[in-house]
Amino acid sequence: MKFRWIEHLNQAFEAFIEDLTSFVPEKSRTHLKNAKKEMLLALKELIEKKVEELEKPKKEVKKVKVEAEE
Repeated sequence: MKFRWIEHLNQAFEAFIEDLTSFVPEKSRTHLKNAKKEMLLALKELIEKKVEELEKPKKEVKKVKVEAEE
């Protein structure tokens, strides 16, 4: 996998949610599941934005000689 850290982050998050939901009511589990989805969507958006920034062509800078009037 290209981005192994994402896989590890997901596994850690899964374990956290599993541990957290083991003692909470079913309704709360639904909220936590939705929160997990939103967090992953936010992370996806951040990654996509960074990829877009990397793909943008760099602006070319040209030096212009300026002559002073006398």
